[in-house]
Amino acid sequence: MMQRSNVLPPAIPLTVEDAREILSHPLLALCSEYGPTAVARAIGVREDKTVRDARDEKASLSLHSAANLLLLDGAALDGFLARVGRRSVPVDATCSTDALPSMTGAVHKLVTATSPSSPGGSVLTHFELLDSEAELRQAFDAIGALLIRIDRIKSGVAA
Repeated sequence: MMQRSNVLPPAIPLTVEDAREILSHPLLALCSEYGPTAVARAIGVREDKTVRDARDEKASLSLHSAANLLLLDGAALDGFLARVGRRSVPVDATCSTDALPSMTGAVHKLVTATSPSSPGGSVLTHFELLDSEAELRQAFDAIGALLIRIDRIKSGVAA
């Protein structure tokens, strides 16, 4: 069994103002998309004024109401987690950051499509391009995931 230390890690406690500011971002996005009345109803709040006040940083949502925001946006509480260097991921998420298989698949598809013996010869036809779409999108997603990691490393956030 792992032994626990009596020393707490250094931390700056979250203030009410910090919490309101962090929660205002997802509330603003959700209210823009669904409207404050629908958001209030979805998170179990009786009055849309409560949601508007929380969105405008004039009041705080109760803990259970804030947690219910996850029903509308799975990343709604990520601002709190980011503050302590954490992030949430779906329970069934899989790590697929190995970009090499999808990139080589896309390259293979394009090389085959632009070979002199292909239907369009060395010119990529509309049909060949459309036929390559799945591989190109997978490569695009894999490269995008790597670029996000690079941005996080550069910004000082653990990747």
